[in-house]
Amino acid sequence: MLYVNRQLYGRVLRILRIFAYLPVFYFIWEDYAKLAAVNISLILVGAWYLHFRVRQQDTEKPYYQLWLSFVEGIFAFAVMLCIFIRNSLADEHEKMLAVGCALFLSRVVFRTLYSLSMLREGKPLLRSGFWSRISTLSINATMLVYVLNLEYYQQICMGSAMLLMFASCISFGYRYYRDPAHRKPLSVSNQLTMSRIVLTPVFLWVFFYDNNLNYQDNSMIFKILALVMIIAFMVTDFLDGHLARKWGEVSTLGKYLDPFSDKISNMTVFLCFLASDYAPVWMVALIYFREASVETLRTIAAGEGITMPARRSGKWKTAIQGGGILTILVGALDPCFLIPHWEEIWNYLPYSVMGIITLVTIASGIDYFVSSEDVLKKYV
Repeated sequence: MLYVNRQLYGRVLRILRIFAYLPVFYFIWEDYAKLAAVNISLILVGAWYLHFRVRQQDTEKPYYQLWLSFVEGIFAFAVMLCIFIRNSLADEHEKMLAVGCALFLSRVVFRTLYSLSMLREGKPLLRSGFWSRISTLSINATMLVYVLNLEYYQQICMGSAMLLMFASCISFGYRYYRDPAHRKPLSVSNQLTMSRIVLTPVFLWVFFYDNNLNYQDNSMIFKILALVMIIAFMVTDFLDGHLARKWGEVSTLGKYLDPFSDKISNMTVFLCFLASDYAPVWMVALIYFREASVETLRTIAAGEGITMPARRSGKWKTAIQGGGILTILVGALDPCFLIPHWEEIWNYLPYSVMGIITLVTIASGIDYFVSSEDVLKKYV
């Protein structure tokens, strides 16, 4: 009886939350920003309450859950589209908002297709994870910021929501198209590793958002977003190894995937620095030569049935590369008000930091080759 009451209670709240979108359309078109904001705030609070307090998805029947989520997603997309049309009519060309609308619609479609395929196969729907719920909340929060026309926060909120939606689309697409009979589900640690590979092209877009090779001219909001993404890369790089060891999820795939994802993300950043004249060609070339050589060495070792673990020098190299990247991106924020004579320091800082990174990277590569003498003897 308690289970049924909880199910009915959650369903009623979900339906009321969906209907709460209806007045928002009228308030947006009539320019009643405060009333629209109140409605969206109620929707945002309702989303938090349903996801984290009532946990409606734990008791709702699968088909009700599917179609309620789909209808709610369409209503939310319609609100975002309504905001975009209103801004376009006012000659405010919102490129980020347009991309955000497209990503959100993709998320709704991918999720619905995936859920339908699961139900047709007679399998239970997977519960929404923590990040999926956070994605839903971020979308509602972004709507609130756009309705209130808080220009300074609009791009930050939309950028954060887009990152979460992009990851969600990739996740649902992967689950929908993979063959569960022949593939094992990725562990949490490997999912964190994969997230760096998936989000690297997004970083590239953020870095060159203004279509100008001079990163100094980029919007401050996107400079901060690029910095946040690099910090997220570093945190996930620490967490994937830590969680793999803690939960007993260490795998051969993870041992190869982790350094590969580091090289993909870091080399992308270094190429961005090269384009913005924060690094000379020869430094980036040497770093690339080291990374390619060590990966070739790993391939040779794998052919002999040997898995090369990460060496301490490699870990130091990754840490110094991450610290150097952070230093340059923080410096690009132009902290003149904090550091006297900053412009003079900045003239030498990027090349100096990249010089240290290059030296440490080359030294790490030499260490890998010296420690792999037994493998190389068979070929040299």
